[in-house]
Order: sequence, then C-alpha cells, then structure tokens
Amino acid sequence: LELIQSATRKCGGVYLYANQRGCDGGRLYYDGGALIVCNGQVLAQAPQFSLDDVEVVTATVDLDDIRSYRASIPSFGIQTASASTERKNRAVNSEWTLSLDSLTSPTPPLSGIRVHSPEEECCLGPACWLWDYLRRSGAAGFFLPLSGGADSSSVATIVGAMCVMATEAAQSNPEGPVASDCRKICRKEAAWVPENAQEM
Repeated sequence: LELIQSATRKCGGVYLYANQRGCDGGRLYYDGGALIVCNGQVLAQAPQFSLDDVEVVTATVDLDDIRSYRASIPSFGIQTASASTERKNRAVNSEWTLSLDSLTSPTPPLSGIRVHSPEEECCLGPACWLWDYLRRSGAAGFFLPLSGGADSSSVATIVGAMCVMATEAAQSNPEGPVASDCRKICRKEAAWVPENAQEM
C-alpha cells in the first residue's frame, strides 16, 4: 500500500490494483485488497479477507486533477510546457460519455484505510481457505479433535472465525452464493440462513 501511494504521490496518476482472490485448489490462498489510488490518496479499497468470489470497487477520477497535480511538480511542468509547443492536442467530440451522469463528481479520498494486523491475517486467511476448501469439496464440515494444546485450539479458533464470516456473509445477502453454500453444507432448506456462528 505504501509503495502504491508513494509512486502516485511522486509522479501523479491513477493506480488500479486488482488481484485474484480465493483458493487455487491447493494449499495456497490469495487474499483480496483491490485498491484505486489517485495522486497518493486511496479512493477505494476492497476487503482483504472475504468469502465472496468477486469484489468490485469503483471510483470516479477527474483527469484534470492528475494533469494539474503533475504540472505542480517542477520537472513535469517543464516537460508539459515544452511538449505543448511541439504538438497540439486534438479533441474529438462525441455524444457518449465514459461515466454515468450521476458519477460526474470525483470520488473523495477514504477517511480511513483498513490494514489488518499480523494476528488478524493469521486467523482470517486460513479461515477463508477453510471455507473455500469446504464448499468446493462438498463435505458437510470438519472433524476437529481437541487435545487442549496450542495446535488444536488454534485450529478451533480458525474454524470459529470461518463460521463467523460465513454467517455474517449469509445474513447480509440471504440469496447470495455464500448463503447458498451454507445451506448446501448444512443440508438445510432453501430459505434457511444461520442465525449465529454456533448454529453454523
């Protein structure tokens, strides 16, 4: 995140960071965190850990803001001034626009950027992997023997985090794919949504 912000802050411009998210069928899990950064400011950020297969973030950017930002940098200003005398820009008028009329004002920067702690990443990443593995395998759950040691208690915590994430995602969209997967895994009726993580 700091590299993306510093690159666009130094030179101006828009940086779109997109990535694959989910399990690759093996032991590797790709987390999310797609970003849109303009002139060093984060305009949109997707959740880093989510059970949704696809997450789309959008932002409206004013290209004149980028031009003025670059012109404020002395070295870019000199290049712009010399380039404007060498060639003229040509404008093509058209009846269509690149954005909806309701999206004409630029997106303001985010007031807070969500960055997970290493402990949260160690819990939420494996929890998302377990969910992806569970729904793809068609199993009805996990068999979790508890010895009382650090390993089994850590796995129990991760499975609990998975159940919390699945329940919240199913409750937020009862007709969505996560809710459908919950019903398939728990062998429930079409309208069922888990009330809490314990029921899941």
